[in-house]
Amino acid sequence: MVSKLSQENFVACLLGGAIGDALGAPIEFMSIVQIKESFGSSGVTGYVEYKDGKGEFTDDTQMTLFTAEGLLRSWQRQAAKGITSIIVVGYHAYLRWLHTQGISIDRSKIIEGVYDIEKGWLIQRKELFKKRAPGNTCISALQSGIIGEIDNPINNSKGCGGIMRVAPVGLLFPGMNNESFKVACDMAAITHGHPSGYLSAGFFASVISDLAIGEELESAIKNALIILEKWEGCSETHKAVENALNLYEESKSILKSEPERIPELIEKLGGGWVGEEALSISLFCSLIYKTDFRSGVLAAVNHSGDSDSTGSITGNILGLINRLKAIPEEWISNLRYSDIVREIGKDLHTGIKEKGNDIHKDWWNKYPGY
Repeated sequence: MVSKLSQENFVACLLGGAIGDALGAPIEFMSIVQIKESFGSSGVTGYVEYKDGKGEFTDDTQMTLFTAEGLLRSWQRQAAKGITSIIVVGYHAYLRWLHTQGISIDRSKIIEGVYDIEKGWLIQRKELFKKRAPGNTCISALQSGIIGEIDNPINNSKGCGGIMRVAPVGLLFPGMNNESFKVACDMAAITHGHPSGYLSAGFFASVISDLAIGEELESAIKNALIILEKWEGCSETHKAVENALNLYEESKSILKSEPERIPELIEKLGGGWVGEEALSISLFCSLIYKTDFRSGVLAAVNHSGDSDSTGSITGNILGLINRLKAIPEEWISNLRYSDIVREIGKDLHTGIKEKGNDIHKDWWNKYPGY
């Protein structure tokens, strides 16, 4: 299905996620009390990491970019050769990300796919060769040389490293809930083997998939719940979503009369360190500030928990819904390496660039099909 939304929506989805990531990065390990003591009663209201007022995204966005690259490369292979494995190609995209972290891998361990860390445009962007608090679970899982699978889990981790990177799955499968859900689960299970680690990712991608064809957020959540209930081990993720929906209903009056209580309410949903909590917090913040990107993302970062991940997921949702015009211009202009994020967003909207019945040569060079 073709997205009903514009290229700008796709760019805003990824750029919104990168901005939420950058806003939350400096306060990730601070309590809400510490945040308010350091930055005032409203907490962080802009980038605070660098003295020049710039912001920079973390491993959350880095891995999101490589997720998108892997998906696009798998599409090129499908179009050119008629066969592909999204998961194997995606796995190798994550190995390229691992390379940017200065971590090598024993090639003899890799038994599937084509190991090539030099081809494609994204790996050429040296700005990505930075350690920005990469998750230990992602690193150890990828270093093993084994592709984690739902039916053959690589570990029992349910950390939010699975959900925070899969927004591109929903964008590339607009309006295809079941496909988005399954592919995102598979992509997350490469590194996170607990059901709550990959089902939260599947749920998030399904929501993005619906939003990419103009569905309302509430409807997208309802559709994702229907899919979730069919999966084994879904109870924890299902409960986390219910908690977000219930808190949203309870908070409507509080938002008008006592908006300063929102961080306190978020604490009821957890810290966001694990997948289902990151999903719950992000859905709650997106629901109460559905048409207000600024307020929604600030709510998602100003709490005692994994601020950059919840900021990133919320930014993906609210960016996709509200487009670039809703994102404060200073947050866009002061985000380091935003051009990389923009380009990936545009390319996801393009999908496959064909010339006649053949993949455009330049496009293949940019996203080789392996």
